[in-house]
Amino acid sequence: MSRSSILKAYTFSYKNTSLEDRDALAFSSENVATFVARVRDELDGEGAVISTCNRTEFYVFGPRANAGWEQVRALVADIKGMRVSQIPQPHGLSGNDAATHIFRVAASLESLALGENQILGQVKDAHEILLGQPVKTPALDRLFQYAVRCGKEVRTETSLCEGTVSISSVAVQLAEKIFGNFAKRQILFIGAGDTAEKAAIHFQEAGAKNFVVVNRSEGKGRAFAHQLGGSYRPLEDIPEACIDADIVLVATGSQDYLVTKKMFKKVMKKRHRRSIFLIDISNPRNIDPAVGDMSGVYLYNMDNLQRVVADNLDARRQEIPAAEKIVAHFVSEWDNWLQSLQVTPTIATLAKYFDAVREQELDRHGGSVDDDDRVMLEEFSKGLIKKLLHHPIMYLRSSVQNNSLTAEDLRVVRSLYNLEDFDDGSE
Repeated sequence: MSRSSILKAYTFSYKNTSLEDRDALAFSSENVATFVARVRDELDGEGAVISTCNRTEFYVFGPRANAGWEQVRALVADIKGMRVSQIPQPHGLSGNDAATHIFRVAASLESLALGENQILGQVKDAHEILLGQPVKTPALDRLFQYAVRCGKEVRTETSLCEGTVSISSVAVQLAEKIFGNFAKRQILFIGAGDTAEKAAIHFQEAGAKNFVVVNRSEGKGRAFAHQLGGSYRPLEDIPEACIDADIVLVATGSQDYLVTKKMFKKVMKKRHRRSIFLIDISNPRNIDPAVGDMSGVYLYNMDNLQRVVADNLDARRQEIPAAEKIVAHFVSEWDNWLQSLQVTPTIATLAKYFDAVREQELDRHGGSVDDDDRVMLEEFSKGLIKKLLHHPIMYLRSSVQNNSLTAEDLRVVRSLYNLEDFDDGSE
C-alpha cells in the first residue's frame, strides 16, 4: 500500500441530491461487485458502496492521481448505463474527512431522522457485500469495521438512538404502554394509505397479529387486510368494528369526523365501558375531540404525538456532542492504523537515510586512509549506525504490536530526518 494512497468519499444524499437522481444512482449488489472489481483493475485501488433509499456513497482508497471524481464518475456512469453528464456533482471528501463522514453515517448523525437505527444495519450489509467479493480490500475492510464499531458504541454509550421520532412509531409505543403485549389485541385501521401501512409495520414488529381494516375503497382496503392477514369491513361498519377493537388507528383524507361522540356513546355501551385506545393521525382530524372526554377512551391526535416526537428529538440532539466525541475517537483509530502500515517503509527509509549519510561522510574523509583502515571504518560506521537506530526501530515495531503507535509518532520521525524529501530525491 503506497504512502500516496488516500481515502476519498463521493456522497449523494437527501442533503444534496434529488430523489430522482438518488433513484438513478441506486446500486444493486451486482453493481457494487462490478464497481469494486473495476476500481481495482482501472484505478489501482479499493472501492466500496453504501446504497440506501436516502443515500448512495462511493468510497475509494488508492493513489491520489487515480481517485479523483472524474475517474470515479466515468465508472459509475458506465456501470449504470448513463451518460457522464447525467451524473450530478457529489459532496466530495478526502482523508480523515471521508473517514469522519462514514463514521457519522453509521452513528446516524447524518440520517434524515437523527438517531434512526436502520442505517447501522445498512452499513453492515455494505460491509458484508464488500467482504463477499473476490477482490481484496484490506483498507476499506478496516474502515467499515471501524464504522460498524463506531455505530454500535454510539448506540450503547449514548442515548442518541433512544425514543422514537416518527408519528406512527410513537403511536404504537404509546399503545404498548397501555396494553403491553399486542398478541391478543385487535387492531382496527380506518384507512389503508401509506401512513396506515407504516403504522402496521410497527404494530407487527411489536407482536400484533389480529387486524381489521375499514376503508372507503373496497379494493385497496381488502388488499391491505390481505397484506396483514386480517379482515376487511366497509366504511359504514365503523361503529360495529370499534366494538371488538382494542386499538383504533384512523388515517384517512376525509374532511369530516368519521368517529363522533354520539356514535361512540353507543360503542362504549356495547363494550361495557371496556377501555379503548384511539389514534387519530389524520389531517384534518377524523375523530371528534369530544370522544376523548369519555370514560375508558384514550384519544391521541397529531398534536399529542408531535409533542412526544419533538421531546424525543430534542433529547436526541442533546446527545450529539457525546456521539461526535466517539466518532472523533474512531477517526483517530483509523488514522493511526493507516500510519501503522507505513512503519516498515519508514524504517527502511530511515535505515537508507542513515546509510547514505554514513557513505557520504566516508567518501568525504576516507580518501586519506589505506584499504585496511577503510574496511575498519566501514565496519565501525555500520555498527555505530545499527546501534543508533536500534532503539527507534524497536520503539516503532513494538508500538505497532501493542497498538499504541500514533500518526504523530511517524510524522515526527519522518519530519525529524526529513525523510519525505529523502524519498523524493532517491526515486
